Order: sequence, then C-alpha cells, then structure tokens
Amino acid sequence: MFVLEPLCTMAAWAARNTAYNLDFIPDDRLNWKPADSANSALEIVQHVGLAIQSMHRVLDGGEWSPIPPPLPANREEAKQLLIESTDRYLERVRALTPEELSREVLIAGRFTFPVLRAATMPMVDLVHHHGQIAYLQTLLGDTEFHFMPDM
Repeated sequence: MFVLEPLCTMAAWAARNTAYNLDFIPDDRLNWKPADSANSALEIVQHVGLAIQSMHRVLDGGEWSPIPPPLPANREEAKQLLIESTDRYLERVRALTPEELSREVLIAGRFTFPVLRAATMPMVDLVHHHGQIAYLQTLLGDTEFHFMPDM
C-alpha cells in the first residue's frame, strides 16, 4: 500500500464532508463572519483551495506560489472547489514515486521539506478548516452533528 494512502482517504472524506456541511449553513450566512478578523464559510473554502492548489504546483516540480482561487460566489461553487481541487491533488499525491517522496521542496520561499511531509500539509489544513465550518454552524445555532459516514 502507498505510504500516504490512509491520509489520502481521510482527505477525500474531509473534502466531501466539508462540502456536505456547507449545506447546513443558510444561503444568507455563507459570507457571515463572527468577527471582522474572522473568515466566512466561503473565505475558508477559498483558503483551502489556495493550500491545495499551491501544493499542486510543488508536486509537479514547480515553486509554491500562493495564488488564491476566486472567492466562491455560492455554495455550489464552494463545494466544487473543495471536491475538484482535492481530487486532482490526491491523484497527484497517489502518483508520487519513492524517489519523489524524498525530494526536497521549498515552501513559501523559506521552508524546506521532503515531498513526503509537504504533501501532507494540505491534508492537515483541510481537516483543520473542516472544524471551522462546523464551528460556524454552531455559532449560527445549529448544534446537530452533521457527519457523512460514506463517500
């Protein structure tokens, strides 16, 4: 089994469960922020898209360059960004060779990591922000646990 497969499976689920949880935020609250310095649900999804898409370039041998995708205009665009960018990223991760896993990459112009570690960063980011979406739901009064057991 590929060394990162358990994390890939978790990331695929986290992207889909985050998209599923977006269904429980009312349309008129997708841009709502609990504080001026906080992110809305759509901004959180944009950030996740940035983390994932920036790593696409690294895994393809390029430099990490944080170019954020456009802010999703609505729930469907947000869900599409989450799922499509994650699926593309996981395809590339699953195609990594043992030689690529040990290659050193530069992240943010100052941090050097082996690809094995760098490739996991968007996965951790995705799970972290999944929790933020659930927290926004709680702040909006939805205390039900929305869990998508199957993909």
